[in-house]
Amino acid sequence: MPDLGFACRCGELRGVVADVAPADYTHIACHCADCRSAYTHLGLADPEKVEILQTAQDRIRITQGGENLRIMRLSPKGALRWYATCCDTPLFFTPTKARFVHVGVNADRLDDATEAGPVVAEAFIPAPDGKAGHKGMPKMVGKMLVRMAAKNLNGDWKDSPFFEADGTTPTVIPQVLTREERAAALMGVRRA
Repeated sequence: MPDLGFACRCGELRGVVADVAPADYTHIACHCADCRSAYTHLGLADPEKVEILQTAQDRIRITQGGENLRIMRLSPKGALRWYATCCDTPLFFTPTKARFVHVGVNADRLDDATEAGPVVAEAFIPAPDGKAGHKGMPKMVGKMLVRMAAKNLNGDWKDSPFFEADGTTPTVIPQVLTREERAAALMGVRRA
């Protein structure tokens, strides 16, 4: 099975999503303010939507520049948003524990995003009435649950580059954004 290469914007941090076939991932797009504010907090433009390659953490291999990997949390109980400090590039999204196995790789960081295939699900699509809709969610959630069950049964959840052996301690200490930092990041997100 092929590897999908990824890198931060400056190329200091590199790695691969290893041995993946289309059954091992889901290519989605998320329009939520949290995914987008991870970009604006790091000084980047609002992408309006973030394409994400959802897969399992044991597929991720950091091959260069791992010392540049850091975590931000948008709130004290928020998910872990991993980025490269060398050039402030958002890279990954993980839950707070390795047993959940999920990782979202920001598809704009893939060496060739077309290798991920088409987007099959979209979340938080803005509507004219101010509400958000979703497309393809059953497929996305179904594949995520199947990956989670399989990795927990076979023990592969322990092979995470993001967590220590206990499965709950991230490999680096997360920085929790202050309310002011979070508000500033959200100010950079355009509303539909």
